[in-house]
Amino acid sequence: MLIKLNLGRLASLFIGIAALGLPGLVSAEETTDHALVFHGTAHDMLYDVTFDGKNGLAVGNFGLIAETADGGVTWSAEDGVPTDLALLAVVRSGNHCIAAGQAGTVLVSSDCKHWTLGHLAGDPRVLNMALTASGTAYAVGGFGTVLKSTDWGQTWSPLAIDWSKITEDGAQPHLYRVHVAADGGLTIVGEFGLVLTSADMGKTWAVRHKGTDSLFALAIAPNGDIYAAGQEGVMIKSHDQGVTWTDLDSGSKTVLTSVIALPDGRLVASGIHTVLYSDDAGKIWRADTTNRVKLGWDQEVAYGGEVSGHPNVVVVGSDATITSIPMQ
Repeated sequence: MLIKLNLGRLASLFIGIAALGLPGLVSAEETTDHALVFHGTAHDMLYDVTFDGKNGLAVGNFGLIAETADGGVTWSAEDGVPTDLALLAVVRSGNHCIAAGQAGTVLVSSDCKHWTLGHLAGDPRVLNMALTASGTAYAVGGFGTVLKSTDWGQTWSPLAIDWSKITEDGAQPHLYRVHVAADGGLTIVGEFGLVLTSADMGKTWAVRHKGTDSLFALAIAPNGDIYAAGQEGVMIKSHDQGVTWTDLDSGSKTVLTSVIALPDGRLVASGIHTVLYSDDAGKIWRADTTNRVKLGWDQEVAYGGEVSGHPNVVVVGSDATITSIPMQ
């Protein structure tokens, strides 16, 4: 199932790209230590995973929510989730959690275990969210959706963007990632290679990048550098809080759907049959060539904290699999 990415204009794209190989990559050793820690059925999918410390949540189709309290080493599925629609995004801050997805579905919880079902006006498909420690949340999604909540996701209001000044013919692009900085600054990436920033919590927006390849992934490194990735293995980087961008060579031509920066600065990206690693701020990437990666779709990657003295990377994706990868 391609619920998170199969959005109108991109539907036919992924059918062809999914079969692409990974030319030009430096291969990681086959001994990469992967531990499959959660598994669904062949038709299941997990679309997002998030952590606050070692407490994490993963969400997927049919209202699936899995939880961990040990940095992603062990997981259990939550019972009593009040929806059977696909959940495409999840965020957590302390004991407050928000999940959202298809047809305007939104779930909120004050303990990340018991959920209240809400609904967003206009039935938007939410693809990603960001949440601050004070309860301000942002959501982005299909056809230019940008929403804001100031009460931990209980109520939402749209943020207006004049697309006629940004895209050809005023087309409303799908927006795939949103990040909110400590100072309230916002960064959004999406279709048409768009990178948008706002310094006033969404009142006004600046276009920082445009292109032909959609951007699905966004990461902020400890030193403040920003990375975005997407179609055709595209990877771009900013040294100045998203104002200007330079191209990186990921060595891949597949779809990259997620990228993270670890506390030590190392980078991990994931996508269709792909996990990539970089130890030098994105200059050189090496491909994980384990069979698990080559046979699966790793939709989302996250950092679960230190486990047994090593950073633990968690990837989720096809067959509702959750894999723990200790970074040596």
